[in-house]
Amino acid sequence: MTKTDLQVYSKTDLENARTKGQLVGLLQGAGAILAAGLVIKIIGWIPAILVIGAGAYLLYRVLKK
Repeated sequence: MTKTDLQVYSKTDLENARTKGQLVGLLQGAGAILAAGLVIKIIGWIPAILVIGAGAYLLYRVLKK
């Protein structure tokens, strides 16, 4: 049998990674909300909704493939 290079992570390592992932997600969400608010303030509601809708549709089409 050959020995493989597997790394075993402890429960503490997994909890730390999960916590860091949640913090990164929280910061990304806050950044997205801040950016959306800035866009809405600069260009107004109707154009912002159209741009965000078009972007969401394009993202859906790209991820659907």
